[in-house]
Amino acid sequence: MKKVLIIVLSVFLISLLFISCQLNIDDPDAFDLNEEVMIKVGERLFENELHWVKLNRIIEDTRAPEDFDGLPEYVKMEFSVGSCDTTGRINWSTKITITTDTTGSASYIIPFTNNIDGGVHYILTVTDVLPEIQSVGEKIADEDYRVYFVLEMGYVARKPNIYLYPKITGKMDVSLDFPQGGHVTVSDPNYPEEWQNIKVKPSGKIDGQHEFLFYEAALPDRWQYDKAWSVKQQNLKTFFQNNLTEYGFNKREIADFTDYWIPRLKESPYYAIYPQHTAKIDEVVELNISKNPKSILRLFYVIKDIPEFEDMPIPMIPDFERKGFTVTEWGVVLK
Repeated sequence: MKKVLIIVLSVFLISLLFISCQLNIDDPDAFDLNEEVMIKVGERLFENELHWVKLNRIIEDTRAPEDFDGLPEYVKMEFSVGSCDTTGRINWSTKITITTDTTGSASYIIPFTNNIDGGVHYILTVTDVLPEIQSVGEKIADEDYRVYFVLEMGYVARKPNIYLYPKITGKMDVSLDFPQGGHVTVSDPNYPEEWQNIKVKPSGKIDGQHEFLFYEAALPDRWQYDKAWSVKQQNLKTFFQNNLTEYGFNKREIADFTDYWIPRLKESPYYAIYPQHTAKIDEVVELNISKNPKSILRLFYVIKDIPEFEDMPIPMIPDFERKGFTVTEWGVVLK
């Protein structure tokens, strides 16, 4: 009987916590992840107990009529995002500033509970700001703004390795940009500070100690899912060795990939493997190098567990030739 009372009390307390959180919002269950929603200045919207979104203010609006050719046009705004804390109140843990003429997106993390390190990554993207400006110098009152946004989970690109092979030893800067939202979560050497003024040898050795630049990043799900290979778990090592060779990676880069990933892909009888080539990756993660490479090869695999073989359109592998200053990169996104 005592155990039953404890369970009932626990359920009651959890329900009370959830209800008390809901009482703090204007419109319970106002939107869903991955769907466009409209918000007003000062409004708070609820998705679930983890997600509250509030539009705090419009910081700046430089837009002009369509026929006006002037300075860069953008809307800069500030959001707060939060979740329900243990007292049943909304904890507005993070402020996000978004400017529409740059990424239009920002990312944040909802930490795990119970003192577990890490958390779940989310991307908030502004899709439109209304009303439109009709005349030069027009000012829109805060209460008249309607901002449309999409909130989505950010998938982490796991262990991208960037290999640099200049023709002669020299120093360079390397950086990453995220035009659709996202951020670096871990790196080695430390990003961005230790990616600046690095000394790279033709062998690929960086600052005398690193074989490659390593990072991971939370990114929006903007990958292609039209073409893929369906591979049995027991065949993964042979598949990746052959596939990476066809793309143009060398033996050391391929060994780095298989040594790391084959032991970690053991949970499913089959895997669907969706390749993302250089142009697609550039749309999501821009790679900037101060000394222009002559050859760049970037490849991410989006890998998804599947219970059995699936007959899917086979991807085409683009031609690649390593010549001059060559840069290669591989990474994985697990679905």
